[in-house]
Amino acid sequence: MNKIVVPLLFILMASCGVNQQAKQIKALEKCKFEVQGVDSVFLAGADVIRLVQSGNIDTRSMSGVAMGMLRKEVPLKGILHLKITNPTSNLAGINQFQYQLLMQDKQLATGLVNQQVKVKPGESAEIPVLIDANIYGLLSNGSVLQEIVDFISGNNAKQESLLTIKLKPTIAIGNKTINYPGWITFDKKVTRNLLF
Repeated sequence: MNKIVVPLLFILMASCGVNQQAKQIKALEKCKFEVQGVDSVFLAGADVIRLVQSGNIDTRSMSGVAMGMLRKEVPLKGILHLKITNPTSNLAGINQFQYQLLMQDKQLATGLVNQQVKVKPGESAEIPVLIDANIYGLLSNGSVLQEIVDFISGNNAKQESLLTIKLKPTIAIGNKTINYPGWITFDKKVTRNLLF
């Protein structure tokens, strides 16, 4: 009898855990996402924030980009601060999530945030998303490179760009994780001020 009861209890507990996680992800879909800012942004070793603040593109600071283009490896590193506000009456949460960052519909970075996030009803939480990507493919497109130069130097007439963030939560079942079927997507118009 115990041989049947113990596995049955385990299945019921796992099922309750999955339902709870699914409910938390449903609440997460209804949350408001905002980009609070970015910091520690380095493109091939050059401090992008300092470049944006000065409005000057010093060729000496961009030598790392030139070398990276030759090696087909241009690293972009930084921290994006994501604010999640939960307007629902349910707890919103995820165990971990994959992300994609797109600038003007062109993929900028992808990664995984392996951090449990819980946002209580009516509250907000700020999540640091570490960016570590090779953007050679993006920069090898000459028009994209010119857009970035214009954005940094302030020569862009619009002075803004469209940042799309996609999140794919995972559900934990015992030692296994299952990807959520689909992406939670939101767009944010960003200006140079986001880097200050």
